[in-house]
Formats: sequence, C-alpha cells, structure tokens
Amino acid sequence: MSPISLLEEAGFASFLAGSSALELYFGQSGREPTKPVVWIETEGSLVDLSRLFDDLVFPGAEYFDAAVEAGGRLYMFHCLDGAPSGGNMTQAFRQGRFWYDLRRGVFVDPCGAYETVRDEVLQAAAVEGSSSPYAEIPEDTRRWYVVAEAAMLAANYGYRWDPDLVAPIGRRESAAVLSPVEQRFVLSAVVGGRHAPEGLQLLMDGGFVQAHWPLLAEMDEVRHSKEHHPEGNVWRHSLETFKHRKILEVPLSLALLLHDSGKAYARPRGGNRFDRHAQIGASKSRSFLGQLGFPQDVVDTVAFLVEYHMVPGLLSSLPVGRTEQVMSSPLFPDLLELYRCDVSSTFRGPEGYYQACRRYRSFLKHSRNPFRGSDGKKRLRLLVE
Repeated sequence: MSPISLLEEAGFASFLAGSSALELYFGQSGREPTKPVVWIETEGSLVDLSRLFDDLVFPGAEYFDAAVEAGGRLYMFHCLDGAPSGGNMTQAFRQGRFWYDLRRGVFVDPCGAYETVRDEVLQAAAVEGSSSPYAEIPEDTRRWYVVAEAAMLAANYGYRWDPDLVAPIGRRESAAVLSPVEQRFVLSAVVGGRHAPEGLQLLMDGGFVQAHWPLLAEMDEVRHSKEHHPEGNVWRHSLETFKHRKILEVPLSLALLLHDSGKAYARPRGGNRFDRHAQIGASKSRSFLGQLGFPQDVVDTVAFLVEYHMVPGLLSSLPVGRTEQVMSSPLFPDLLELYRCDVSSTFRGPEGYYQACRRYRSFLKHSRNPFRGSDGKKRLRLLVE
C-alpha cells in the first residue's frame, strides 16, 4: 500500500503540495504522483506518521518534518498546525502554494495561487506577516530553501525566474547548508524534471551548487576543447546531454550529470587530456551520492554508467573479449542511452551510437547461439563416440 493510501486509511487530512500538486494539475499523472519526489502536507503528527511508517526518518530539516522511501520514490511530509490556510504555507512562490486535497479529490487554493499557475514567470509569495515563507529560519539558510524551490519548479514545469527574487535573499558565501536528505530531495526533484537543465543552472547561478556540491561546482571550471564540445566546459556539456533524454529516470539523469565529473581531477597522459576520468568519476559519484543517502542500488547503477560511459564508442576498435563483461550487464541498454545523449550534444553526431547498437545486437545474437562464441566465431566441439 502506498504512503498516500496509508494516510487516507488512517483518516488524516493530507494534501499534495507544490510541485506534486502541479503534477496532477497539468495532467502528468493519474491520482498519485509519479515523479521521484512527492511532497505531502498532512494534519497527522510526527507520532501519527511514526505509527504508520516503520522506516520513517527525521532529518531535522525546516523544509519538511519526516521522509520515507516507498516504491522507488521519496515521500516528504510536512506536518500542518491546524487546517490549511495562507498562514501556514511554507512555499516561497505563489505557484507552489497550490494544493491537492487527497481525501476529497479536489484542488485547494487558499492563497489565490491558481491565477499564477499558468504564468511563465515565478511569482514571489507574500513576504509580510504570518505568510512569510521560512520566516523563522535564519536568513543564511533561508536563501537555500528559496533557491531550491525555484529550481524544482523551473525544472519540472518550465517556469522562468526573476533573479532579483533569489539573489538578494541571504548571503552568497553562507556557511549554513541544507541536510543531506534535503539535498537529495532537491537533486532528485530537479534532475527528474523535463526542464532539468534550467533547474540545474538556477542552482548554479544561485550559489546552491557551490555551497553544497563542490564536485559539481568543479565541473564549471573545466574547459572543453571546442573542436568536439561546442558548449565550452564540462558543466554546460553535461546540461546539454539532458536535452536529448527520452526517459526521465533519476539514475540515468544522475549519470548524465556526473559522467564527466572526474575530468576536474584527472591528469593528462600521452595524448589523453583527461586520463582515467571515467574511473575517477565513478569513484567520486559513489562518494557524492552515498553522502546524500541515495539507495545503494541507485549508487551502484550510476557508478557503473559513469565508469563505462566511453565503452559504447570503443566497441568497434576493441575485441569482444575486452567488452563482453560490460555488454553482458543488464544496464548496458542504459549505457547506450547515456552514450546517445553524450554524443548528440557534441559535434560528432549520432553515427557512433548507431554503430554501437549494431555491435550490441550482434553480441546478443551470438551470445544466444550455443555453437558460437560471443564474438560470432564457431566453438570447437569434441565428438564423443
């Protein structure tokens, strides 16, 4: 039973909020959200939630009170103090102050957010009185909640933002950072959005990346050769790969973001400017995602995709024996998809991807033939009288 169903069965009034409510409004899912992060406001207390969910965690965050993993999604709970009203909304932008009542099956709009939902530009919520977003949070921390919320709304629904709504809030060189669970919440919600590049760039421009994720910040300092990469640097190249995605799954999206993260730490060797950057990136990715609390299967998947992201381009030049183990992995189709996005964002074009697909189909065909090896050569058989 899903967390939403459990809340309903317990009789607590609960509401999808912010990005999760907008998901239903824009018709991107059925009754329950399908995005990797689900944001729920509930009248149930922390004690009530603890009784419902065995694996509930309490991150000590301001943005939400508790979280639980279920069905590959991260459910974030904020406990309401009384009935929903304009006074207890935490969202900093009016578009995010739109709720969906799970019990009654209707949208709730106590703050007049509906008139802004289809606006192209994010509108700031009220900043005075009890409606002030994150009013009780220290100013240097408050900034990150506002930047994160803007990025999540931009990444998922294409909203644009006025930099003046974000930049003046708090200090750019703030020492305070969000908790690992909150950071994971933000990263998952942004990379899983259809407009992920816009959300990620907002996090960079707003100082969030520099304050929380040095691994990603380093990517913005590494220049690429424009002979192959028109984007200019590793960060912009990585964002460009998102524009070629056909699926929005979080593990693949994280791999796209991190596939060249090792270049900031690689050293030149021979004619290779970024020697062993894939292996370095896989190790860095493991550490980075592990610190944010991503499930081990997600960490393993992303590390595999990052470490072997160059293999599809080498299939035509390496013997099958060198690549057989990688091609035998059930993750190899995802590796091909990452490679397609990677080469599509460069001057090289997609021919290398098509060639890799042909090689992979040939490998699968020969692997199923008991009389031939994975390279297509006939096997030697001993005849027994």
